[in-house]
Amino acid sequence: MAEQGKPEGGAMAAMAQQRKGESAEASEQGNAEDGLLRLASDIEAHGQREAALPIYQRAVSLSGGTPDSYVRLGDACLRAGRFKDASEAYRASLAKAPDNAEALLGVGSVMVRQGRPEAALETLSKAAPLLNTAVAYDRLGVAQTLAGQLPQARASFGTAVQLAPDDLDIRTNQALAAALADDGEAALTTMREIAHSPVAEARHRRDFVVVLGMTGHPAEAESDTALGDLSKKEVRGLLARASSIRSLSDPKARAKALGAIAG
Repeated sequence: MAEQGKPEGGAMAAMAQQRKGESAEASEQGNAEDGLLRLASDIEAHGQREAALPIYQRAVSLSGGTPDSYVRLGDACLRAGRFKDASEAYRASLAKAPDNAEALLGVGSVMVRQGRPEAALETLSKAAPLLNTAVAYDRLGVAQTLAGQLPQARASFGTAVQLAPDDLDIRTNQALAAALADDGEAALTTMREIAHSPVAEARHRRDFVVVLGMTGHPAEAESDTALGDLSKKEVRGLLARASSIRSLSDPKARAKALGAIAG
């Protein structure tokens, strides 16, 4: 006879079997979700970002709408330039987990891409220390730069560089902020190192030309061997636009004009 208050052996076995079935179902769903995410990532890697979005949406449904799944969908929408959809996905994540730092980072990143850096500052300022990643501090620095908060931006980029010292994109952003703040020496020192790096790409060398123009050193662009893969016409055009930025007095206007040509 079963002890009072305890389920009989048959009932216990049934409960164990039910838990086993639920665990197997959850594992199967997890495997299916992982498979969808791998497929979506592979499609994106082949340049088909729009085609990957429905697969990320299916992964959200399969997960039951977890905060992380919404963040992944938001990131995919952001990469595809679907800012409204990205914002909705990030906010769906925050509705379930209000302190989800990745979702906060996403919301702020969308605002920056929409040309609203001031609106992005609150969420990015909260997300960056929570995540403590180079990417988070870099995005905060970009928003601060575009909002005309150059001392704060340089501090954020400084933290990002400490976290990822070999990231040339972040170091370039740091140099551009220094140029906007009229710290030509710091900007030039950093950009010279970047331009001559064996892993530097054409966009880094273009930004080097921009910094040369903004800091009043256009002649160096004619002689620096690192710029050999840029045409003289392109270099002259970048220098002219950089010179026009240098003539602007408003920090926000300078940052906005720089954002249109940098990178």
